[in-house]
Amino acid sequence: MPDTEQRPSWGEAIVEGSLDWSFLTRADLPEVAELCTAIEYFDDPTQRRTLDQMEREFDEPTAHASNHAVVGRDRGGTIVAYAWNHITPSDQRNPHVWMEIGVHPAWRHHKIGLRLVGWSIDRARTWYRHIRESRPDIGRLWVGCAVDEGSRVAADLAADGTLTPQRWFFDANRSLSDGELPLVVPPPGIELRKYERQFSEQVRQAHNIAFATRQGAHDVGRQDWEESLARPDSRPDWSWIAMRTDDPDTGVVGYALNCEIRDPQTGLTQGWTERFGVLPEYRKQGIGRALLAASMTSFADHGCALAGIGVDTDTPDAAVNLFVSMGYVLDDRVVLYGAVFTD
Repeated sequence: MPDTEQRPSWGEAIVEGSLDWSFLTRADLPEVAELCTAIEYFDDPTQRRTLDQMEREFDEPTAHASNHAVVGRDRGGTIVAYAWNHITPSDQRNPHVWMEIGVHPAWRHHKIGLRLVGWSIDRARTWYRHIRESRPDIGRLWVGCAVDEGSRVAADLAADGTLTPQRWFFDANRSLSDGELPLVVPPPGIELRKYERQFSEQVRQAHNIAFATRQGAHDVGRQDWEESLARPDSRPDWSWIAMRTDDPDTGVVGYALNCEIRDPQTGLTQGWTERFGVLPEYRKQGIGRALLAASMTSFADHGCALAGIGVDTDTPDAAVNLFVSMGYVLDDRVVLYGAVFTD
């Protein structure tokens, strides 16, 4: 159940009573980074934070971090907890807030993390009401927090109950030399083709449609899309698309856009599928399996030792079944908690 303790006003930094709370300043960042290092040593999370990242984010003109982040100090003045709401620019049609929360392991028994969840959500909603005063046409607010599944922050989010699990992220890898590769068998009426530049805009539109139903997802614009395909490690010639053979006007219904990753220590090359999706109405027909199998064949043909993919799904059980059946080994999962607010 959500914490029912009286929560602070917009001008206050108080989260709870066991620590001394203040708004984040740039001078606090080195100590916050040290706190993150201590948390990471204990928890070994999938995602890690660095001082350079924090400084860049604090300095972004639209971040206003000193208004949207707090730190909690113990009696000795050491920062042992923090929360940071990363806001989108206030002129965006559909504002988003990404929550970040950290508590030193020695202080977790005080339920500080649970209180930080409540403070962060309230802070996000107060900000939304503030910007809506001058923009009555603004869309709904989405608030989210991406954390390791099974982590203490995930437990605090679940205990608060305001945000709910919406998407899961994990990496999957497999060897290309252990056993036979899966056969490329597209379903009837579907043809796999090598990606060609002439299909770029169709694939971009298919990608945006494939991810449109996922909370917190944003359309990829043409410039960002083309820049990603022009990167030195991008391998369009290793990439595949799926198209209907009986209705050429339908265009692209699935895609696997690939790149190359070289490990400087081992010298091994990995083929990596960085964008992968199937239009909703064409799912559960074997198209995704065929695209993955075709990609593996391209990777092996170009001397890659491994195949990998970063998975983004709102149906984790189905995704796990797909990738395990294709011989992938899965890494730890990150879960995205989120909720939409209209006030």
